[in-house]
Amino acid sequence: MGIGDFILYLMKIKHFCTMEHQDKFYKGLFFGALLGATAGTIMGLLFAPHKGTETQQIISGKIKLALDKANDLYESNENDAAYNNEAKTRSQEIIDTARDEAKKILNEANNIIREIKGYPKAKEN
Repeated sequence: MGIGDFILYLMKIKHFCTMEHQDKFYKGLFFGALLGATAGTIMGLLFAPHKGTETQQIISGKIKLALDKANDLYESNENDAAYNNEAKTRSQEIIDTARDEAKKILNEANNIIREIKGYPKAKEN
């Protein structure tokens, strides 16, 4: 791409970006969307498989089912949270007990080493 092609490209962009072209673009976009929405509504009314009240009942039933599933999921998460809290508490108790036992064993080992070396026993906590 040479410099002349680049200048020509910039001129095309400038021409496209004029207000007149933008106005036509947005008008076409608006009318196209309006026409598409109208055609979709008409086609939906013509080819609807159920009456309006039946469709409303179907939709409300599906919404209610989805809300029930969400509620069940929420309640199961609450139960899981309670179980997780209980498990966390129990595991912390086990860790604390193991830590205390390890301190006792370490103190006993240190006392044995002191006795072997001839030092007096250390005070126990």
